[in-house]
Amino acid sequence: MKKIFFAFAISLFLINSYAQQKVCVAFYNQENLFDTINDPNKNDEEFLPEGKYKWNSERYYAKLNNMAKVISALNPDFLGMCEVESIHSLTDLISTNAIITSNYQPVFFEGPDERGIDNALIFKKAMVKEARGKIFTINPEGLGGDKTRGILFANITLNNNEHIYFLVNHFPSRREGEKESEPKRLYVAGVVKHICDSLYKKDAKANIIVMGDFNDYPNNASIKEVIGATGDVKAMKTNGFFNPMYSLMEQGKGSYRHKGEWNFLDQIMLSHNLVDCKTKVCYKTNSADVFKQEWMLETEEKYKGNPLRTFGGLKFLNGYSDHLPVMLYLDIK
Repeated sequence: MKKIFFAFAISLFLINSYAQQKVCVAFYNQENLFDTINDPNKNDEEFLPEGKYKWNSERYYAKLNNMAKVISALNPDFLGMCEVESIHSLTDLISTNAIITSNYQPVFFEGPDERGIDNALIFKKAMVKEARGKIFTINPEGLGGDKTRGILFANITLNNNEHIYFLVNHFPSRREGEKESEPKRLYVAGVVKHICDSLYKKDAKANIIVMGDFNDYPNNASIKEVIGATGDVKAMKTNGFFNPMYSLMEQGKGSYRHKGEWNFLDQIMLSHNLVDCKTKVCYKTNSADVFKQEWMLETEEKYKGNPLRTFGGLKFLNGYSDHLPVMLYLDIK
């Protein structure tokens, strides 16, 4: 009788394991993942062998291997990225020895950004039945004439036939000053909201993930008011979003450190349906976090604990990125 019960328990475990799969969704700012090829249509001169950063093949491949080391340790099933120059640099990244066996597939489109950096999504081929994508470009008139990176949109059909819509973003920077540049982020956030409202109009239960480097924090107007992302599940509107980085921010965590303080420029936001857990795709409660390993951080006393980046000024540090990845898990039935 014991043997029969044991065999039944093993069978039940295998059925449940097959029926539900834990999937990692993450976002990671690649911090200037430029190739070494001169593109006359881009301001990429600083990242060329004869340029300001002496961006030769040796440094380029060191960068690729370093970023792949992080991705390998994180092991995401879906990874949104920003600051990727070209499909060439993206395919070089997913072809590195550290992650080539994961068989990542790219979604990437060239946009009009003045520096020539764009957003990307990679995913494990084994997870996906079909992937379609496009880029939503931002009207320069809404940004005072500036050309910025577009919003990467990907319609992913999972093997269980559920759809997830990814919007990968990199909002305009704060280089001009937080308040001075805020109207630009509010404008781009409005474009994101329009795209999401269109998806909700077609399907009120759409599975939407909005991710990116927003150059704003979870409590800033572009996130909280325009996109409508809240840290309180009970306060979610049906066409709004849940932002799990809000509670992490309140815990003192962050993906980016500025003047000794951590906060979240990088965020992942989830539509109502993903949090309600009434379908085949469900957010795993309290699974959101920052991926941080000691080897990804500065050890020099003055900057100790900061993300170890590729350059400090013009000095090649052979690091990773000035941002840390953010992540969460979904249960897929």
